[in-house]
Amino acid sequence: MPKKVDLRIKRTNKLITQAFIKLLRSKTFDKITINDISDEAMINRATFYSHFKDKFDLFEQIIDKFLGEFAAVLDEENLIEKNSVNVKKIECSLTKFYEFVQENPDLARIIVTHSNKEILSERLLAILSERYSEIFNALDVRNDNLKIPTDFVVSYITSIFTGTLNWWIGQKNNEITASEFAALVIKLISNGHLTVLGVNINQD
Repeated sequence: MPKKVDLRIKRTNKLITQAFIKLLRSKTFDKITINDISDEAMINRATFYSHFKDKFDLFEQIIDKFLGEFAAVLDEENLIEKNSVNVKKIECSLTKFYEFVQENPDLARIIVTHSNKEILSERLLAILSERYSEIFNALDVRNDNLKIPTDFVVSYITSIFTGTLNWWIGQKNNEITASEFAALVIKLISNGHLTVLGVNINQD
């Protein structure tokens, strides 16, 4: 039977994470110290170190939580059927993820703004590749008979996803809802990029 996490530990983790996120609104990552985080969370340094190795470990765990939500959404539906992409299911899944982003705007903004873009793209690429290796391996994208590496193609799609997410997070008045934004992203990708890449699109 898995061991339950002590509620006090969860509460302290939450306080530390919230303090760190608040500090990132006014300071760069490099300028934030453990003392800053401890003071903001109203704990001592020893308590911080009992939960995290350092601020890098803290930030890494925040990223893991964010990407974990993304991965969980992907796992809810069978988005790929044989060699076809089910657009409606992807749109539904993306809507759920964007709703999570709307509910946690500070978390999402910090992930997108303060993360190393290459590392974040690599992490997203790993998640997508793990789940959809079959369709990725079937891609045969060429330019003047020169085969384009699949990892480049997937990285390109990933960069579009992170770039559009960054733009949406920056919208102050939430003029575009989660479902509207998911529909827009899917329309742009499915009608252009995926078709060019030779991916079969299932609209049903």
